[in-house]
Amino acid sequence: MTGNRLRRVWDTRPALGAWCWIPAPAVVEQLVWGGFDFILFDCQHGEYGVADLEPLLRVTTNTDVTPVVRVPTNDYYAIGHALDAGAEVVVVPMVETKADAERAAAATRFFPTGTRSYAGTRSTRVLGTDPVQVNREVACLAMVETATGLANVAEIAGTEGIDGIFIGPADLAITLGLPPGPPPYAAEVERAIDQVVAACDAAGVVPGLAAGSDYAARGLRFLTVTGDRALLQRGKAELDKARAALH
Repeated sequence: MTGNRLRRVWDTRPALGAWCWIPAPAVVEQLVWGGFDFILFDCQHGEYGVADLEPLLRVTTNTDVTPVVRVPTNDYYAIGHALDAGAEVVVVPMVETKADAERAAAATRFFPTGTRSYAGTRSTRVLGTDPVQVNREVACLAMVETATGLANVAEIAGTEGIDGIFIGPADLAITLGLPPGPPPYAAEVERAIDQVVAACDAAGVVPGLAAGSDYAARGLRFLTVTGDRALLQRGKAELDKARAALH
């Protein structure tokens, strides 16, 4: 067992990953070949059923790509299912309070630091069978994506077992009374990003963002730079270019 490679990456440089919304092994394989540090399997907004996740995570086996799963909700079963399937990092949406963060963190760790249930699932072949080692290697990122979460970000970042904060800029903008949009974001959202980075630095955890690598200079160390849908949509630009050439 080599442990969670992503932890070593973001300790030394920004980790760059891709979203996976389409539950197809061939799509995951293409992303793996792309050379990303991680693939973020999105069970919140992706097209996933309960049985879809584990076969997709298998595609990352024996590669340098770390499987990260955004669970659909801050739920003990959802987090446990993702970890049993082989996720090494879980991203938990809509964390707004320290209590929310404590619930998420506890679900990712075995006793005595958490409440995760032990079973001989695929996870034992990913991060090992020793609960102490698994507790040390697995990572839990809390999503701060509301005005309430932002107000409590220092407490959330400082919660035992929270390894990082992943900013959701679209929902954050909406709860701040702003329209969602691509980067660069509205000034208030940009200030919020700096606030989260400062809270993470103070707590010694990793700040992340659903945006491009330009934000690495701002201290973000876990960044999604594209996704399967975005890559497929580039075909539209190629079609437009081809049609324009015919005129």
